Amino acid sequence: MTENRRIFLNIVATYGRSLFTMACGLFTSRWVLMTLGEVDYGLFGVVGGLTGFIYFLNGLLSGAVGRFYAFSVGQARVSETPEEGLELCRQWFNTALLIHLVVPTVLMMVGFPIGEYAVRYWLTIPPERVEACAWVFRISCLSCWVGMMCVPFNAMYGAKQYIAELTIYSFITTTLNVCVLYYMVTHPSDWLVRYALWLSILSLAPAFIVAIRGVWLFPELRFRWAYLWNWKRIKSLCYFAGAEFFGCLGVLLRGQGVAVLVNKYFGPSVNAAMTVSLSVSNHCNTLNGCLTNAFVPAVTAACGARDYGRVLALTYQTCKLGTLLVMIFALPIALEVDEVLRLWLKDPPEYAAGLCLLMLATLLLDRVGRGCMIALNANGKVMLYQIVAGTLLILTFPAAWLFVALGWGVYSIGWAFVIFIVLHVLGAVWFARKLVHFSFRYWVGHIVIPIAMLTVVTLCVGALPRLWMDPSPWRVAVTIVCYETAFLPLAWWIVLSREEQAWISERFNRFLSRFRPTGGTGKGEQRQ
Repeated sequence: MTENRRIFLNIVATYGRSLFTMACGLFTSRWVLMTLGEVDYGLFGVVGGLTGFIYFLNGLLSGAVGRFYAFSVGQARVSETPEEGLELCRQWFNTALLIHLVVPTVLMMVGFPIGEYAVRYWLTIPPERVEACAWVFRISCLSCWVGMMCVPFNAMYGAKQYIAELTIYSFITTTLNVCVLYYMVTHPSDWLVRYALWLSILSLAPAFIVAIRGVWLFPELRFRWAYLWNWKRIKSLCYFAGAEFFGCLGVLLRGQGVAVLVNKYFGPSVNAAMTVSLSVSNHCNTLNGCLTNAFVPAVTAACGARDYGRVLALTYQTCKLGTLLVMIFALPIALEVDEVLRLWLKDPPEYAAGLCLLMLATLLLDRVGRGCMIALNANGKVMLYQIVAGTLLILTFPAAWLFVALGWGVYSIGWAFVIFIVLHVLGAVWFARKLVHFSFRYWVGHIVIPIAMLTVVTLCVGALPRLWMDPSPWRVAVTIVCYETAFLPLAWWIVLSREEQAWISERFNRFLSRFRPTGGTGKGEQRQ
């Protein structure tokens, strides 16, 4: 299978999975809020977020391992001996395995007592819920610890672009989650701790299955004592991960630091509103996640093969297509956010609608520059970029703190997100110009301006039903129809280039051809 076809297959498979997950998420998020209640829902978000550092470190190391896997796969393509590339990948696997045995254990030894202290003595938690929150934190820690150990196995799927296979596990876990949450909502009880335990099982079971199957599927995943300790590889991987750590630290402080800030200033109810807004943003980002997961290994492998023209082409496509995939859902929701939240949650928390709008704006702005960040990580020279990017993200937290301290209210936190994501994107574009020859003029002229025009026109068209219809589910439906009717043809003609239109048309026609009946004559006709 060619790389282009594999990318297209990955996008189609994960697109279907994401639509299914998004549809189920619309129901399950409401059920979780109904089952836990507003206070426990907010507490679950802030207490579970205490392990956010480990989750981000997990993603950080997974990205670093996947990058070196994919880079070695790209090198193997241009190598005279494919066995050399195979052994190189095995070396990286064993190095990653050592790191992922040591790092999670050290983190648990240091972070567990700190988290316990924060739950019991620092966070604003009703006294009768402290013990339950402590158990939520312990379960989250165990899940993180085991999940990190599976990273060296799971990262190979992304590097080899076997992403479509992972959709099977996602369909199964999503379906199981819907069934369990339906049981929870129909059988009222104190579900906080049991819900945390269920989520832990739901995340770890597929990780174990993928790790076991990965050993059988990929010859690169073989344990070798001789490869286990290599200071040069450890240093390279830790250098790359350490450079990204600064950026991840910024994301962590922006996310979990702000959650703690909200808890201290406004209490669990506003934490619930913040959790709802981030949930909406994550659902809208689902389709873009499909695209990113498909393009990241392709960009990295192209960089390893020194095919820099393809690196830039994929980078521009990621910026453009990723933003369009977010806009499909984000802008209709923004037009009818109050009614959507009422239909979704029945009684949404106060401030949820306004925070949703600000988080959706943050998401769209971030997607416009996402391709630059992927190209920079593939290039590997990320230390200075990550320091600058991480600093800008870290500044979101003190800026939000300052805005709240000045009495500017809950929404000022969202504005801090918007301001610093703009600076973050511009910083990524500037570094991409210097390191991977990214064209700022092309980015503005062929991506930013067309997308801005598309946004203004489609929002105006989508807002037309507000002129004659009162708020209702029917108006939401009509708004979506008006918006999508304008969005799809305008996106095709205004944003996509002719080459991209031809590429999409060709892949789509090939996909449809698999379901068309084949022509030809039968055996009897051939004999005549």
